[in-house]
This record gives sequence, structure tokens and C-alpha cells, in this order.
Amino acid sequence: MSAPDFLALCRPGMVLKTRDRRDARILAVDAAGGVIRGEVQMMGPCAWLGDGRYKDAPAGASGPWDLMPPQPAERAAAERPRESLARALRRGDGNPGCCD
Repeated sequence: MSAPDFLALCRPGMVLKTRDRRDARILAVDAAGGVIRGEVQMMGPCAWLGDGRYKDAPAGASGPWDLMPPQPAERAAAERPRESLARALRRGDGNPGCCD
């Protein structure tokens, strides 16, 4: 299995996780320079290489601040259509709040 291409995957505003499970908000993607810029919760501004490795890692080694690709469940939730509860109630297709 090959490493994900984060340069193609990342978009400004997208939130990924780091290996240590912190939120990493993507701010910019420089495909020509091969760098992804973002901000990590409780850490501040960061940059990653196209394969998701933290740019300033000692000797380029993998570590806790590397980006993790989104999990399939996260992708599905992001693509799921959304509708307000008020609109669903007006539609008249039964009770949208019911779990049956």
C-alpha cells in the first residue's frame, strides 16, 4: 500500500488529525513547492511535506505531528447530505427525529 498523496488530498479549511490525534486545520497547499501549511491545536503554525510528514522533523523521521489520512467513516460523514430539522418536518415524510 502506497502513502497517500496529501498534496492532492488536502484543501484549505479541511481538518485532519495528526498521529497524536490533534486537529490539524489546513490553511494552504503549495503543490509546486511540495508543502502543506496549517495550524495544529495547542501547537500553532506547522508545515508538512507532500507525504504528510512533519516538515521540521529531526532527520525527516516519522513522528507524532505527521498528518493522518481521513478515515473512511470521516469521508462518508463529510459527504452525507445535510438538512435542517425544520425543513425535514415540513417535508412530511414522517418523523425525521425517530430512530425506528
